[in-house]
Amino acid sequence: MKKFLNVLKYLAFLTVGIVMFYFVYRDLGVDTIMSEITDLKWGWIWLSFVFSLLSHYSRAVRWNMLINPLGYKPRTINTFFSVMIMYATNLAIPRGGELARCTVLSKQEKIPFTKLVGTVVIERASDTVLLAMLVFATIFSQIGVFKKFIANNPEFGEKISFLFSPVTWILGITLFVGFIVFVWKFKSKLKQINLFAKVYDLLSNFWQGIKSIKNLKHPGRYIAHSVFIFIMYFLMMYVVFFSYEPTSTLGPVVGLTAFIMGGLAMLAPVQGGIGAWHFMVIETLFVYGLDKGDGKIFALVCHTSMNLLLIVIGVLCVILLPIVNRKYKAQKAAESSEYAKVV
Repeated sequence: MKKFLNVLKYLAFLTVGIVMFYFVYRDLGVDTIMSEITDLKWGWIWLSFVFSLLSHYSRAVRWNMLINPLGYKPRTINTFFSVMIMYATNLAIPRGGELARCTVLSKQEKIPFTKLVGTVVIERASDTVLLAMLVFATIFSQIGVFKKFIANNPEFGEKISFLFSPVTWILGITLFVGFIVFVWKFKSKLKQINLFAKVYDLLSNFWQGIKSIKNLKHPGRYIAHSVFIFIMYFLMMYVVFFSYEPTSTLGPVVGLTAFIMGGLAMLAPVQGGIGAWHFMVIETLFVYGLDKGDGKIFALVCHTSMNLLLIVIGVLCVILLPIVNRKYKAQKAAESSEYAKVV
């Protein structure tokens, strides 16, 4: 029954994304799309791929920085493969990529899964803080643009208004603190329950992963990688502007605003942000004066190129992962054998 519900949920999200995509592009013919694509300057798109891979490699290095204090030294290539498999998985199963990357690295490097999940929580917390800073900085610097965006899309404004309500934040924080206090106060009694004891052990390992941030040898490098990742994220989208004539004159401020709005769309539980990402970027560029038809072409080219890269590299990583590790293990075994002979 649970598997059936998961499949049903997956299909529901996919259907929502496809329907949104259809309504965004229903008035744009295939001939028009193909005609515009043939005039693209593909060098800029290839440069976007470079920025994308640099950001993913930096994420792998940063993840290792959180894992090392736990007493494990995973190979960067395995961490990178895990990160790329995460992105590819997210395109199929929203939010499923985080579990996938922890599973892959846990299997290859013999690291407890729950400890890896703890480090991922730190990673996501870091990203959330940076994204929040970018969002608020962009909103305050481009307040007129956001007001116009909401005025053009009143239904969207109504749906997200609850997020900015003090009541929502107070209620959420109160419930969270209340739950923590309850568990802490009755911890000894709850641990007598077999199921709770297992969950407690699970959370204990999880907490160790979270605490690893205190043991970082180079916190400055961690922050630098975090900033670098977002710069690369921005650049891999912004340089695509130059591949398409109507967007080639748009400045970095426009690119940053579109990047932020697209990032917010990715919070929707839709595979790869399909439909939602296109809508947000198109409407944002329209506010800056870009024709909606041109905005649709840009959004289609940008989103498709970025996700095709993730799919291709993700599949390659799945194929190469066992091959690379098999060779590494064989090499280590040979070295151990040679050492034994010498001794």
